[in-house]
Amino acid sequence: MRPILILAFIIIAFWSALTTFKAIYLILTKEFKGNKMTWVLISMIGIIGPIIWITKGKKLLSK
Repeated sequence: MRPILILAFIIIAFWSALTTFKAIYLILTKEFKGNKMTWVLISMIGIIGPIIWITKGKKLLSK
């Protein structure tokens, strides 16, 4: 059961990172009402959590 849980978390983390990159791409390339840089920074916050979890949290779970 534990490997399935870890694998699910890794998949969710990578999916979140992929969605963040897609959001940044769409914000920069499409017509967008509002400040683009603000929305890019907000979108980038969504990638910080998964990256930290992949590098630090996975090690804590596997111990």
